[in-house]
Amino acid sequence: MAARDTEQPVTISAILAAARACCQPGLAPRLSDDQAETLAGLFKALADPARLQILDVLSQHDGTVCVCDLEGLVGLPDAETGQRPRQSTISHHLKVLRLAGLVGYEKRGLWAYYHVRRERLTEVQALLELLRA
Repeated sequence: MAARDTEQPVTISAILAAARACCQPGLAPRLSDDQAETLAGLFKALADPARLQILDVLSQHDGTVCVCDLEGLVGLPDAETGQRPRQSTISHHLKVLRLAGLVGYEKRGLWAYYHVRRERLTEVQALLELLRA
């Protein structure tokens, strides 16, 4: 004669009780929705090799750097030609960094001169420290 299965069927209330038992009460994000959205924008702006190189070059100078000085210097080389991005592409990346508040600029005649806004980088660093703690 075959043995009968003596286990109780799984009920929804049993599943909910098990879920409540594994959840830790009082968990909450330290960042508000607005803070998370703002900081995510900073990381999106940073998430590009050319923009990281631009920030690296700008951060090495106490003053400003002309956009023309960045052409041929930053951005990953084209796979076919080996050339780095042209000034128009560099300007696009600078605009993204500017909109994120990571760089500032001033116009002098036809050229724009950029500098790192170090206080914004401090905010990024503070977030990373918060997450590391």
